[in-house]
Amino acid sequence: MTRPGPFLRTSYLESNEVLPRPYHKVLVIIIVLMLLLPPMLMSNFYVHLLNTVLLAVIAVVGLNLLTGYCGQISLGHAAFLAIGAFTTVILTRMEVPFVVVIPAAGMVGAALGLAVGLPSLRFRGIYLAISTLAMHYAVVYVVTTYQSSIGSSASGGVYLTDPSFFGYELSDDRAWYYFLLVAAALTVIFVINLSRSRVGRAWMAIRDRDIAAAALGINVLHFKLLAFVTSSTLASIAGSLAAYYQNVVTSEAYTLELAVAYLAMIIVGGIGSVLGAIFGAIFITLLPYGVDFLFEFAPNSWRFGGRTFGVQQGMIGVFIILFLLFEPKGLVEMWRRIETYFERWPFRYRPLEQTRR
Repeated sequence: MTRPGPFLRTSYLESNEVLPRPYHKVLVIIIVLMLLLPPMLMSNFYVHLLNTVLLAVIAVVGLNLLTGYCGQISLGHAAFLAIGAFTTVILTRMEVPFVVVIPAAGMVGAALGLAVGLPSLRFRGIYLAISTLAMHYAVVYVVTTYQSSIGSSASGGVYLTDPSFFGYELSDDRAWYYFLLVAAALTVIFVINLSRSRVGRAWMAIRDRDIAAAALGINVLHFKLLAFVTSSTLASIAGSLAAYYQNVVTSEAYTLELAVAYLAMIIVGGIGSVLGAIFGAIFITLLPYGVDFLFEFAPNSWRFGGRTFGVQQGMIGVFIILFLLFEPKGLVEMWRRIETYFERWPFRYRPLEQTRR
């Protein structure tokens, strides 16, 4: 039986296809080839930026599962990154291999996520956000105390050596790029499949109306805790990889501003969308460098000095407000409009919510 058209779906399997259009497969092949080329064509600085984006993607898709799919607000994502990083410090000082440290950091993050998720069984909304914020400051205090006990000071940082992965040393940006690209791709594939499974559908039901979800037989408490555990695991793994990549871990890096930046990624990219989380990670991660680039063209740019940092943080808030006002569905909605335009070209149509009677 032939399909009646590119837009009409006659079964659940058709509506659940990952790449429903023929050109999607071609587009994926082109994107994969383009992702393999940057280390050959770009300088170390731009490869470093791409590595930073890939680390952000691993962490933000986990937060998107928690907030975008399950509807649980969290201001403690930076704390999970810190837990992964400092677990790496502890295990590295014990000379534990790299291939063991990464999953161990994820397990420690999962345990913390389970503990932090317990208040979600009773709290919701602003009260849940405050509880995760309290956890953030508690974790920062613990890691700062630990850092001061093993280092020269509470702000000096702890240095790590380059890891070895099955005999190959990850010592330069180009080697790290391919390793992080594979790690980010596996994470995205895992999250996409999880969001389309029974677990993902249960999370979306809880997000839309938890009372109705419970009435349908969904174990709300179980799935809320599972969302926290999954999100914290991915964040801790990203924190562990970032610690190895940067070769230094300091508690001063895991601030509330970092947690807000990750929330900005899913707001700007599109809440409840894996592709939107990727778009948001790219946009927010590269935004400070874009601000620096623009300041270089300003007359007498040297006069601005350290003010650029304040402008960088302020621009994140500005874009959060702009997207909430003018495009609440984020960058991914802009992408869908462009995609729909080319799919239906040369015909024009008006969205149903804008159609006048």
